[in-house]
Amino acid sequence: MLHNTGQSLINYDLIGPPDAPVVCMTHSLTSDYGMWAEQVPSILAEGFQVLRVDMRGHGGSTPTKGEYTIEGLATDVVSVLDALGFSSGVHLIGLSMGGMIGQVIAADYPGRLASLMACCTAAKWDGDTELMLGRIAAVKASGTLESIVSANMERRYGAGYRDRRPKRWAALRETFLGTSLDGYFGCMHACLTHNVEDRLHTIDIPTLVIAGSADLSTPPSDNKLIAAKIKGAHYIEIKDGYHFPNVEFDEEFNRIMVDWLRKVRG
Repeated sequence: MLHNTGQSLINYDLIGPPDAPVVCMTHSLTSDYGMWAEQVPSILAEGFQVLRVDMRGHGGSTPTKGEYTIEGLATDVVSVLDALGFSSGVHLIGLSMGGMIGQVIAADYPGRLASLMACCTAAKWDGDTELMLGRIAAVKASGTLESIVSANMERRYGAGYRDRRPKRWAALRETFLGTSLDGYFGCMHACLTHNVEDRLHTIDIPTLVIAGSADLSTPPSDNKLIAAKIKGAHYIEIKDGYHFPNVEFDEEFNRIMVDWLRKVRG
């Protein structure tokens, strides 16, 4: 389904019982809402609706030219929530860039969310900026994401994942390559300029932060900072998890997620 924000068409998927509480899921850079495929059955089994949103320039959402901000991407998500009549009580689960978006919605739109599960993310960009700028330069020079896909896949999943689940790995790689260049450049700028650290103390909803112990992109220290800054937040680390533990360690991730949703459902 498509929602017109006035700037772009935002693609989303909504499934589950119409009157059930809503779990909204926001994805990472160069992914789409399909990255949550392993989680959807478990959430539906708990009696929730599942709303998955494609970020601007990703999946089925149209890109806009120029630089994006995490705040702007958060506005896109809130616009979808408004269009669907979900003005409060939403449980948000976001990973990486999606976790950044979740933090901004929780901080800047008080009353909208009932809980936040922020996964493998950061309160501000504190990574290898030169590496990221090098990737941007490589994509601009080649005109394709093909030049950076292999290095990115290696940082997202442990060495054995491709052999264990070759079809899923190939599908995730194709999704990466399917990201529009405007969406990639815009969202990369959003991630590199993201900084919500000084607003985290204003978040007053149940919050769970999940990290992968082997994550090179948003290491445990980034995630521990979020948990420390949000009053009452919980922190869980998935052993040997890289940047996408929801895919690579889906059974463990789902157990944690379901326990959390049962706790915060109210």
